[in-house]
Amino acid sequence: MGENLTAVQLQEYYRNKLDRREKSRLLKYLMIQFDYSYASIQAKMSGLLSMNKRDEILIGEVVKEEKWKQ
Repeated sequence: MGENLTAVQLQEYYRNKLDRREKSRLLKYLMIQFDYSYASIQAKMSGLLSMNKRDEILIGEVVKEEKWKQ
């Protein structure tokens, strides 16, 4: 499994590595898979809300394995 990504790393990835369409696909995947509301997951990924450890682990695994791109 390896080392978990931090909230800051996940937010940086979201902010700097993804274009608009990819951001939308990632958020949609997280909403479907983990039952996040759009407002909460968008706020967490943009840094307006803080992520808890569970968020970091779940979202980090999705990002590392690029599950949302499949």
